[in-house]
Amino acid sequence: MERESHTPPGTLELDTSLLEGFRFSCRPECGLCCFTSPRLMGEDERRLRHVAPAVPIISRDGERCVAARPDGGACQLLREFRCSHHAARPAPCREFPVSVHVGARLQATLVLSCPGLSLDRLESFEAFPSHEPVVGLDSELGSVRARIGPATERLRAEALRRRRRVVRELSTTGRWVDDTEVRRLLGVDRLIPGPEEYLPSELPELSFGLERLPMCYDGRRGPMVLAQSADGWEAHELFPEGGSRRTGMAVPPAHLPEVDQGAEALLVGYLRYWLSRDCFLGAVQQEMLARTPGTVAEVALEELHAIASDVLARGAVRAQLRGDAGVRLTRRDVEDGIRATDQDWLDRPTWGSRL
Repeated sequence: MERESHTPPGTLELDTSLLEGFRFSCRPECGLCCFTSPRLMGEDERRLRHVAPAVPIISRDGERCVAARPDGGACQLLREFRCSHHAARPAPCREFPVSVHVGARLQATLVLSCPGLSLDRLESFEAFPSHEPVVGLDSELGSVRARIGPATERLRAEALRRRRRVVRELSTTGRWVDDTEVRRLLGVDRLIPGPEEYLPSELPELSFGLERLPMCYDGRRGPMVLAQSADGWEAHELFPEGGSRRTGMAVPPAHLPEVDQGAEALLVGYLRYWLSRDCFLGAVQQEMLARTPGTVAEVALEELHAIASDVLARGAVRAQLRGDAGVRLTRRDVEDGIRATDQDWLDRPTWGSRL
């Protein structure tokens, strides 16, 4: 059974060790984080209604959100790639690219799809804290800490109840391995998939909706999304008012791409970063309730191989789209793959909650 020690109930400290050593500088021309329907939390709606009484607000999955424009468009508050009510923007907008998983502890992680984050820290990432300062995220972390309170403790208590159920069910079938042991077992591995484990995800088709497609910033006025088609993957640029235009087509590699030394170092560090995220193991454990084979450690390794496969395939496609495809993927290619992959995998449900 479980051997980990967790933060006692009533203790609401924010673990920011996964932010250490990263540098952030917002790129105002990007707009990537604005192509969404941001959640409204606490006093967000009252504050926003005060300055923008006509802003459309919707209920989605039991949450109040600012409505995005239809057909993959941006948040209704976006004007000329600037938030028109920046001072009253909702909590997710104030805190991006920080994301907090509420589980056995409150763990902050970074949404590495954000181009304002330098990925240099990943090249030498280890699971233990670096004790290097995080640069450029003071206001984002200040907003997070201001929202931690009794409601957060209730979220945590609910998450721990769900976790106990997961532990009980997986232990009954001999599949449970606690988080510390999973990280010990896998942390020494290279983690990059071999040819047999290279299985990139198939993308949704354009007809499934632009909002369901993997999105990244590639220097255009609107973000780029990738969609499955009969001939390969289509790239489309999104428009803030909704809709898109096709900008290219590429074919993902059918076999495991070769990577150069810099690309490999970045990818290995990225996979170790994933292994350190509580939301990753929480999603693995939650998913395992619906499947029978494999221990938590075995399924976690499969998932890390799937993440790496998506990074490599999407990085190779982005290299083709810009006309830079070579024999081996470079560090830039892997970085582009990470940018086009991270948010997708972070959105998966876990037994925990998001703050």
